[in-house]
Amino acid sequence: MPSYAKILFVKHRTVIEASRLRVKLFDDTEKGINGVFELLNWILEFNNEWHINQYKGILAPLKRMLQCDLGIYTYDDHVIGSTHTGLLNLGLKKGDLPTSSKEISAVFGPLEKSVAEGMGSYLGQLCSSPEFAPSSSGETHYEYTIQDKKLGFEDMKSQRFFAAIFNGNGSVEINFSLLLFLTTVNYFRYVLTNLVSGSSYSMFKLKFTTLYHLASSLEKLHNYYYPKNQLSDRSKQYFRATLTDKDLDLIRRQRKFRNILVHYALEGVPEGILDLSTRMYGLTEYFFDGITFNELDSKLDNQIARMSDVLEEWLNWQFISRQF
Repeated sequence: MPSYAKILFVKHRTVIEASRLRVKLFDDTEKGINGVFELLNWILEFNNEWHINQYKGILAPLKRMLQCDLGIYTYDDHVIGSTHTGLLNLGLKKGDLPTSSKEISAVFGPLEKSVAEGMGSYLGQLCSSPEFAPSSSGETHYEYTIQDKKLGFEDMKSQRFFAAIFNGNGSVEINFSLLLFLTTVNYFRYVLTNLVSGSSYSMFKLKFTTLYHLASSLEKLHNYYYPKNQLSDRSKQYFRATLTDKDLDLIRRQRKFRNILVHYALEGVPEGILDLSTRMYGLTEYFFDGITFNELDSKLDNQIARMSDVLEEWLNWQFISRQF
């Protein structure tokens, strides 16, 4: 839908471009790991200004002490998102919003509503394409199986939360990064899989690219902080547990396959190996030493569940439904 995409792209170009790049986590070649850290620090300052520093007057110190500035969203007691990681994924940056709390509230809502309506309309256009149409048997690709009662949220102080999770006190950038990784994989595991039936090519691509960038970013985070001697012994153990896996390594090594899924270009692939009668046209067999589409798809599911479990255990913070 190139003509429709151009209209959407011009109106919210910078926001949508940035949002797309942030799906790559630390693999954003424009910002790199230091650029992502700058964004995370801005988000912490932004939320503090919006929620904490809004109070003036004699009771302001007490109100600031009690006011929460971080929202955590869960499904069945599993973390699937937060206000802070959500703001990062929206594609906004320092300078896109006002600095005073009243002005932020006035601008933020209408801006995101406009972006959301544009993206929703575009996705609606895409969903009219043949890949997303019901099959001849009447089966669709979408099925809402989320149990709404299992959705919850809890508000808390970000300073307390980020000082306690993952690598512990004095590690805000590490802890914020790992929270981003956890919400990314858990959103996929507990939300997206409850919205899609079966395993379409689109779902397969999302699984592969999510795992590829998650594994790459975890490795970059480890390599950045390990020489600085800022990782706890516990974190070192969890980094090893997360990254030392032969199937995950298999995924991490296939950059060319990832590029095909994302850019739709068959560079360096002999046309003779393509087989239109097989799923993914024989590309998985070519890149993964004979592994079929279904076999690789199963490995992706297992890796998403494994990384989700390890990161949740590493989080070291329990969410209980009755507290929401």
